[in-house]
Amino acid sequence: MHLDLATLSLVGALQALLLAPLLLAATRAYAGVARRSLRIWGAVLLLQALGWALTAMRGHASGWVSIVLGNGALLASYAGTAYTLRLLLGVPPRRTLLAVVALGGWLGIIWFSQVQPDYAARVYAVTVALGAMMALILWPLRHAARRGGSNAQRVMLLVLLAALGTWALRLHELALSPTPATWLLAPTLANTAQMIYSALEPVFASVGFLLMYNEMAQAQLRHLARTDPLTGTLNRLALDEAATAMFRQATARPPAVLMIDADHFKAINDRFGHDGGDRVLAALAQAITRALRHDDVLGRVGGEEFLVLLPDSGLDDAMALAERLRADVEAVRVMLDGAPLAVTVSIGVAARTDSDTTPAALVRRADRALYAAKHAGRNRVAAAPAA
Repeated sequence: MHLDLATLSLVGALQALLLAPLLLAATRAYAGVARRSLRIWGAVLLLQALGWALTAMRGHASGWVSIVLGNGALLASYAGTAYTLRLLLGVPPRRTLLAVVALGGWLGIIWFSQVQPDYAARVYAVTVALGAMMALILWPLRHAARRGGSNAQRVMLLVLLAALGTWALRLHELALSPTPATWLLAPTLANTAQMIYSALEPVFASVGFLLMYNEMAQAQLRHLARTDPLTGTLNRLALDEAATAMFRQATARPPAVLMIDADHFKAINDRFGHDGGDRVLAALAQAITRALRHDDVLGRVGGEEFLVLLPDSGLDDAMALAERLRADVEAVRVMLDGAPLAVTVSIGVAARTDSDTTPAALVRRADRALYAAKHAGRNRVAAAPAA
């Protein structure tokens, strides 16, 4: 059966053209990175539709239209694909580098189609540019191939590797065939394989993109559900989960907790209002975070109280950390109404003993120690006695 490659090119253009408005219309329901990534992907599909439509015109339109503009649109779509996927993966998007690579490939196309026509050299120029763009996507996606990797990223990885496979087949045929093709729409095995896949790629790539997008959205929702919006620390739910996990860990030293409370916080709220109080809480969270170790966990229990989980700590190290943290907070100045305000905290410390059968029991002892520090004059650290 003979397949008309120009028709396949038009099929790819039509699929991309149908998908683009659906994604662009969906952007109205989103904001921030979500809207930005959807809009870019919609633009990528429009560029693909333009590129494959112009490609189908080869032999019926000038080389400037079907080759230069067609390949230019496709190269721009590949750069947009790499940019969008890097945004979703949370790595630097490398927009300038992608633009330079795409421009370099496009200049190669112009040279080897209009100035010094050479079909093989043109294919190699496009391949170099495309390979560089693919590398910028495949490198951050490599983790998906590992055990426990993202299924959504694995789908996209397979889509991209399949695209590279069709390009490799085309290069192999171009280099080794005794009668290599002299233009893209020549009905050779490699050209046919590439055009069939290119016709399907807008759907495959969009499915992979939407899976990755959904995965990112779900991760953001999980983060928001476990984060205190004011301080950026863990909320009560996430703290309970982290404390339970800490209790299950087998460590050389017992875990400990710090219960921290801002001194005279009601007076701060009364004097500066809730906005001023919020700024103080945010500054406290930042000061506490700077003093903690890598594995320590900070969360806001409620109001002006914070809880720090210290795995593999012991009472002595927990007391030393608490004292350093108290001194660090005492040195902080928060600008309120144009004047610096000094803030202090009281800290209760408790390390796990045999009687602490649950995280809640350990936290209660730290809370009692906090009350003792408050009762003793505030701006101090108190240790809970062994139960």
